[in-house]
Amino acid sequence: MNWPLLKADNIHKQFGSNLVLRGVDLEVRAGEVQCVIGPSGSGKSTLLRCLNLLERPDEGYVYLDGEPVGYSWFGDDLREMKPVALARQRERMGMVFQSFNLFGHLTVLENVTLAPRLINGTKDAVANEEARELLRAVGLTDKAEHKPAQLSGGQQQRVAIARALAMRPEVMLFDEPTSALDPELVGEVLDVMRKLADDGMTMVIVTHEMTFAQEVADKVVFMDGGVIVESGTPNEVFKESIHPRTTSFLARVL
Repeated sequence: MNWPLLKADNIHKQFGSNLVLRGVDLEVRAGEVQCVIGPSGSGKSTLLRCLNLLERPDEGYVYLDGEPVGYSWFGDDLREMKPVALARQRERMGMVFQSFNLFGHLTVLENVTLAPRLINGTKDAVANEEARELLRAVGLTDKAEHKPAQLSGGQQQRVAIARALAMRPEVMLFDEPTSALDPELVGEVLDVMRKLADDGMTMVIVTHEMTFAQEVADKVVFMDGGVIVESGTPNEVFKESIHPRTTSFLARVL
């Protein structure tokens, strides 16, 4: 049976009196690209952070390749993993945020090699070789010895993508990766993500880039009010939407 690689089951999340997620179900199959769209405050980013337990759901579970994320089975009971075990599990899901979060005192090459060297024990020569290959893939071969402050925002975000890929994740999560960029820099980041999609990387992308979602996504998920209102192929959501909330949102943003 073709089980989903990543699955969210009945995810609820509340901050104070604000119920952000109200029972969200999501299934992502290996090699699939899902774009999550919707208005600000609809719960998109919170859902993404729940997928790798940067936010722990108040109710419901996330499964990666059939195993509960953040929990281990003890007989018939689920118990929370210890932090070290959870960190190991999170390595299987790379994440790219709105802000680049690069280490300013390190070079681009050092930023990309840091986690493989410290966490996986990868030898320096191997880590450097793999990092240079990733930098080539994101079009930054000539920036390896630069510091982040010497790069444009688009270049820094491409470094952040290379850094996430350096841990060889099975799934990549993107939280509005172009929202902090000047408009002329958005395209270079989206081009890298298009190439990842073409290469078969499994991705969940929270985005406001509607044209990109139509071009790249296998499935588009529209969220509002902490629930998934509608989902389907790009054509089904963007051109044949049946839910009035989806159609009103798209009428404003397209």
